[in-house]
Amino acid sequence: MYVDAQLLFSDAQAVTAAAASTNIVDLGAVRDMGVGEELYVVVSVDVAMADSGSDSTLAVALECDSTDSFTPDSTRTLFTFSAASAAGTVKISRLSADDINLRYARLYYTPANGNLSAGSFTAFIAKDIQKYTNYADNIVIS
Repeated sequence: MYVDAQLLFSDAQAVTAAAASTNIVDLGAVRDMGVGEELYVVVSVDVAMADSGSDSTLAVALECDSTDSFTPDSTRTLFTFSAASAAGTVKISRLSADDINLRYARLYYTPANGNLSAGSFTAFIAKDIQKYTNYADNIVIS
């Protein structure tokens, strides 16, 4: 899977409190992003989430706005990570044309249910995603 630096929301961003992604993606003045192509938001856990009670969750929302000062015109929660999300966990959400209909986009991380003391994430928009799973063969040779 290729990662375009211009479509990178977070690069190993530490999240222990509510925060916007480090980067804002400028989708440009021309609003034909992804026409005819499926686009995805990919978020991976770089450092496992940790808290004292193992009950924290982290909601990840896509926010879009017409200006880069961000009082979001549209917000969509993509998914939620649980405190049990280990390093290497990847979550993927398909984007629709309605999700990215404004010029600027960012992610917003909101922890809940506990005091998150560790966790870092890398997030980006991608055209092609890696979803291959290798299964054991069910072949018996006698």
